Amino acid sequence: MKKQSIFTIVALFAILVMTSCNKYEAKEVSMSSQNDSLNYALGLANGNGIKSYYLSKDSTDKPIVALMEALDEAYKADVNKDEMYKLGLQIGNSFKQQKKNGLMGDSTLTFNNKLVKQGLVNALNGFNEGMTSVQAEEYIRTVMMELQQKKMQAAPQQQAPQAQPDSISR
Repeated sequence: MKKQSIFTIVALFAILVMTSCNKYEAKEVSMSSQNDSLNYALGLANGNGIKSYYLSKDSTDKPIVALMEALDEAYKADVNKDEMYKLGLQIGNSFKQQKKNGLMGDSTLTFNNKLVKQGLVNALNGFNEGMTSVQAEEYIRTVMMELQQKKMQAAPQQQAPQAQPDSISR
């Protein structure tokens, strides 16, 4: 009886350790700039879309782990596997382009892989502390419109030449 109790305790401990070792767990993040907030919001907004579309019928963390591992792998090589893996590669390659060209195509904004991935993981796990995915989408839209307006104001105002009215002889 005592051996069985010890075995049960050891087995439960092993299960607990194995299930808590998921490095893709939702957690709070610290953001110190608008750039950090945009990176996190990008991950959060994308994560919510992936969760709604691809993971609506799966409550396990296996697809999340597969997706996040594929994101990591996308920086290394192109490898074909299952659907979530392929999606992870696609998203990872998109993130790699943003790292190269600037966050959301804006060279003045720096892509932060760590914050984007944590936002993605938080959304996939339904973690809404600090910012929801709806708030993230609105934040991205608002900030990007403000940045675009600032760029347009900074550009020299080019006025079209004034059209001269045609003189009509009668």
